[in-house]
Amino acid sequence: MAKKRQSSHFRSGTAVVGGLLLLIGFLWLSWIFLSHRSPASLSPTQLLPGLIATPTPSLQFAPLLAQGITLRATDQKPALSRQQAVEIANRLEPDAASRAKGTDTRYALLSYPMTKTPVIHPDWNNVAVWMVLYQQIPQESGDTSFDPKSPSQSYHDLYVFLDANSGQELFSLWA
Repeated sequence: MAKKRQSSHFRSGTAVVGGLLLLIGFLWLSWIFLSHRSPASLSPTQLLPGLIATPTPSLQFAPLLAQGITLRATDQKPALSRQQAVEIANRLEPDAASRAKGTDTRYALLSYPMTKTPVIHPDWNNVAVWMVLYQQIPQESGDTSFDPKSPSQSYHDLYVFLDANSGQELFSLWA
């Protein structure tokens, strides 16, 4: 008799849990279909918020962090388009633009606090910028007679920061 009671309690508990799961599923689907966006237009991260990691491009670069420069993502709309920013940077740095093995462009908020005296640059805090990164620019090979083990070719990166509203170059940094 005790075994029948346990079995019936187990079945009723399972039924309650199953019913709750069905109710939650129904409410979730209702929310999706009644929202102003169709479910087909939603990404998996919007359908299951917090359950799927969203890959985000890294905005921090080690050479910039070493200089005290941080970048932060923003939803603000820039006055300059990405293409305009690249064209301006290419005009400012034609040698780097033509010799770089790769280029990357990021729109972000720049923070670069003034920390040295005399003042080298203004104190920038959350300034909307386009960062154009020219990657692996070949450096002229040096004289290997002093150090025959030194590489015959080395590479550098160039970071160019443009004001995202005016297109004016704020600064550039070789790394």
